[in-house]
Amino acid sequence: MEGWRPVEDVVGWGFTQALVVMANEAHHGLARCVRTREVGIRMIQAAHEAGVRRLAMEALPWPALDTPGPIQAIPPADPGYLGQPEMRRLIQTALDLDWSLWAYEAAVFDAAVPAPGTMERTNWREREQARNLCQVVAAAPAEPLLVWCGNDHASKMAGGEGEWVPMGWRFRARSGIDQFVISQTVTVAFPGPDRSWVPTLLAGVGDILTACGGAAGILREQPPRR
Repeated sequence: MEGWRPVEDVVGWGFTQALVVMANEAHHGLARCVRTREVGIRMIQAAHEAGVRRLAMEALPWPALDTPGPIQAIPPADPGYLGQPEMRRLIQTALDLDWSLWAYEAAVFDAAVPAPGTMERTNWREREQARNLCQVVAAAPAEPLLVWCGNDHASKMAGGEGEWVPMGWRFRARSGIDQFVISQTVTVAFPGPDRSWVPTLLAGVGDILTACGGAAGILREQPPRR
């Protein structure tokens, strides 16, 4: 895959490279970038064309203790992410295509987990998410899986001792699967790294974005000039 391509091409190519493709949305608390979820709907449709029929979502509640799925009906709306209309459209898109849904969020069943607000708690959550996803994959090891997460959980880069080690890094180490990751957060102006270069980048690819339906991707190995 060369140069800027429509999101459908990126998703299709990703599933030629790996059994598991992880993609993210951008949110900050309950604030969110609606565009990233709308593009997620396109990703699901493209993944369907590639033969995918399973979607694991960080936002989904577990249907029962130790049972991540399959979930075959949209969960009730709540005051959080599941009550936001574009999130519900994303979930319903998968269900309308007869996909099965799977939960993988860390589940707090006892008081033995680290205290909230600590790095220990953050890394416990990432570790549990990775472990749960490995179980979903192991239940159907020959079937491709699309994973929908928030922000940088899917990252395959880890910090040093005592620092953040994301779910994506842990999943790859635990499963032996080098997942293909699609990141949408690079051009979203939420708190984080300096993104003052983004307007210049977007101004230079306006025609490409229009031709690609408003969203385009490029491989990390082919970085655009800033």
